[in-house]
Amino acid sequence: MKIHPGLAAAVAVQILAATPALAQGQPYMPIQKAVSMLADGAPWSADSPNGRSFKLTLNKDGSGSVSATLFTQSVTWSIKGDAMCLSGTMMSKCLRFREIPRGLQAWEGDKPDLKISR
Repeated sequence: MKIHPGLAAAVAVQILAATPALAQGQPYMPIQKAVSMLADGAPWSADSPNGRSFKLTLNKDGSGSVSATLFTQSVTWSIKGDAMCLSGTMMSKCLRFREIPRGLQAWEGDKPDLKISR
C-alpha cells in the first residue's frame, strides 16, 4: 500500500485542528450560546488543567455550585463582554468557550482551562 505524502500531511493537519488545545485559531462560541447550554440547573463534570475534577452546576439566575468529594461551594456567574465570569470563595475566573464532543472547552485568556462535559 502506497501512502501519498500530501494526503498524509492533510490528514495530520485535520487531526491537529480538531484537538481543542491545538485549535487556538478556532473562534469562541457566542457567550449567550455557551450560557444557555451551561446554565440549565443540571450538573456538569468539570476537569481542571491541574487534574482535579468536580461537578459544576449553574442556574439561569446567576447562582450555582461546585461540588467535589469533600466540599460544596456556592458560586455566582455573570456575563462580562464575551466571557462568563465565575466567582466563589475558591475561584474567580472569566472564561470563553469552544465546543468539543459532549461539552465545552473553557479558555481563560489564551490558555485552555476547564473541560466541561456530560
